[in-house]
Amino acid sequence: MIKVERIKIEEFRGIRDLTVDLRSANFAVCGPNGTGKSGIVDALEFGLTGTISRLVGKGRGALSVKEHGPHVNCRTHPEKAVVTLEVSIQSLGRKATITRNVKSPKAPKITPDDPAIRAVFEHVQRHPEFSLSRREIIKYVLAEPGVRAEEVQALLQLDKLDTTRKLLLKISNAATRDLKALESERDRAATHLMGALGIAEVKAPTLLAAVNVKRAALDLPALTKLEATSSIRDGLETQSGVSAPKVPKVQARTDIANGLTLLEAIKTPETEAAWSSVVDALTALRENEAKLADMTRDGMLATALALFDEEHCPVCETEWEPAEFRAVVEAQREQLKAAAAERKRVEELIEPIVVALEGLRPTLGQLAVYARDLPAPLAFEPFAVVAKEADRRAEVLRNFLPLDDAIAALDTDWDVQPALEHMAKLSASVEALPEPTDRDAARDFLTVGQERLESWRQAMTKYAAGKAKADAAAKVHALYGTTTDKALEAIYKEVEAEFRSYYRDINGDDESEFEAQLTPSLGKLGFEVDFYGKGFFPPGAYHSEGHQDGMGLCLYLALMKHLLGDKFTFAVLDDVLMSVDAGHRREVCTLLRTKFPKTQLVLTTHDPVWLNHMKSSKLVEGKNAITFRKWHVDHGPQEWKQTDVWAEVDQLVASNEIRAAAGQLRHYLEYVAAEWCARLGGRVQYRSDGKYELGDLLPAAIGAMNELYKKAKTTAQSWGDKARVDEINGCHTAFTAAVTQSQSEQWEINPAVHFNEWANLQRQDFEPVVAAFKTLEREFECPACGDLIYVVQTGKTKEAARCGCAKVNLNLKPKPKDAAA
Repeated sequence: MIKVERIKIEEFRGIRDLTVDLRSANFAVCGPNGTGKSGIVDALEFGLTGTISRLVGKGRGALSVKEHGPHVNCRTHPEKAVVTLEVSIQSLGRKATITRNVKSPKAPKITPDDPAIRAVFEHVQRHPEFSLSRREIIKYVLAEPGVRAEEVQALLQLDKLDTTRKLLLKISNAATRDLKALESERDRAATHLMGALGIAEVKAPTLLAAVNVKRAALDLPALTKLEATSSIRDGLETQSGVSAPKVPKVQARTDIANGLTLLEAIKTPETEAAWSSVVDALTALRENEAKLADMTRDGMLATALALFDEEHCPVCETEWEPAEFRAVVEAQREQLKAAAAERKRVEELIEPIVVALEGLRPTLGQLAVYARDLPAPLAFEPFAVVAKEADRRAEVLRNFLPLDDAIAALDTDWDVQPALEHMAKLSASVEALPEPTDRDAARDFLTVGQERLESWRQAMTKYAAGKAKADAAAKVHALYGTTTDKALEAIYKEVEAEFRSYYRDINGDDESEFEAQLTPSLGKLGFEVDFYGKGFFPPGAYHSEGHQDGMGLCLYLALMKHLLGDKFTFAVLDDVLMSVDAGHRREVCTLLRTKFPKTQLVLTTHDPVWLNHMKSSKLVEGKNAITFRKWHVDHGPQEWKQTDVWAEVDQLVASNEIRAAAGQLRHYLEYVAAEWCARLGGRVQYRSDGKYELGDLLPAAIGAMNELYKKAKTTAQSWGDKARVDEINGCHTAFTAAVTQSQSEQWEINPAVHFNEWANLQRQDFEPVVAAFKTLEREFECPACGDLIYVVQTGKTKEAARCGCAKVNLNLKPKPKDAAA
């Protein structure tokens, strides 16, 4: 995998032109909200993947990378929106550059462009999960089990498992629905067979008893057993002089009577009332038809609840009151559940109607055959028209949606009178046929019985095949579920152990015995955590929001370690650390530094205190950070750069804009004094709101530097190094002079001074103020490398004060007393 050495951003998002040296090491981006931090995050993601996640996906509306990736002033020229990354490829021991522009995001320019390097970039592109925001943390912790399983499996590149599981479930459900239709066809075939043979059940002894009576009338031997290939007409064809009429009068009478009953049933008051009640039920569902069409929206709504940041809808970014948002979403979920339950109830009402309609086709089909086979044939179309319409209505009702079509299929104005009239003609024609003799009746009985027996056998064969298919589909789905769950359980156990270890590292002071359970089951992933030995609960049940976010970070790290192992060399944590419990920030920094030493982390935060935690814990080295102070639409983010700030202050003073100059100077001094305190261990009086001002920070930084000089002199004296004592005295004297000069002018920038005082300050009054603080700032820096002086300590013991080039090197470890003796 890769590490990023440098990124150059041009006309991209809120950035006009910015180059940042990450040096293949951990890097921090700090600044108030709206100063451009996200632009760097987006640029890193775009450079490596060709997309910007905050502009694509569900809930992004009309946003797109091509339209909104370029800077607003360059939106008509996407080719000018360019991100260039210089990276080192650890596995190859090589360096490479990748450049993308928004106009052609999928066609990056790679240098050198050889297969090995391109393969590395393609691998990174397949893993966009290297970037994590606080909002994304929530989906791992608070999401419902089904949603969590999808998110985690997507991160682990296992999402195809769930896709396959859903496909197998779809196949199983389809097979079950088909089996229901085959069952109805089997039952109809059995009914027709029993009607033709005059028996009450389709069992071999009963059937053979009825058949053998008729065979005896024809002097045919009795059948002793009924096998799959047995014919009850066996021997009938060998009798000379015997020819069966085309229309068996006795059976035709029965079939016509059945057809008449079925058709007349459509027009009875009972049927019209039943159909009307179903129409009312379907009409009541109209307002929820969209919900019925996509019951998967419940998963989307559950995700929306999980991703809600207490301010904006995660789908459309509309501002909401938290309680109102949750109430609206939960109400929609309840509507979905109610609609699903109502659909099931209405489908149960529809089922007997569908069965009756499907029963018309075989009955009317047989009547059409009789009409055709009469000595004086009748038209069969009136029966075919009704049968076709019955099949159409049955299919529409089984589909259920659209509801308007289902309602139309229950129209009781269906005109079946032509078929009834034609049935009367058919009945008259059948009655005009000669009455069969006993032998003729027996022959007709066996002939029609054999036809119905074959139809029943075919229906039974289809049903058996359908049942085998449905059983196999259900078994495969269940087996796939248990097999994948078993495999996933092994993965999750490994992830669970890592997660537990990381969380204990962060919260060892009060949750050293912390436990967690990741439980996969049928496409879901349960997640429960121990709450101080009181039992296992969902993370959101009792743990604070800060602890929940810590869990999200730990789970993400555990998942990434499992997914990439040693290839986990780069990650972007976008304002993730800000939400971690404040009392455990140093532990988080230590975890990231010690457990992931080979991973380059790019961290953003709007809290300078967090930045100082990162630096003091050595998660981020001093120079590997950038702090934005403001943002301008035409210029992009502006850093807290020493040269830029002093130039800006000088320009304001030259223009006699002293009020603005004093404000700018004060803001810069607050920023840099916080850096001095962080580097030197300056003790600032605690403020519950975390808003430290210059009056809090500057005295603490000055006091810390004074203590270092004093301790360094004492140390040098203990070693008997007089020259070193004199050198330190000289440095300390210069520092004291700079402090004295700056303190004498501090009232000039004190905001407590009455407003009218500002109006009296002129250029000549404020120039000494600027000069004094420039001098003071230099006293905290190495004159050679310009690096800020910082303290090296082991535990709570300060051992030295140094700079980056070691030109400044103050020994703080006195000579041991026994050595002195």
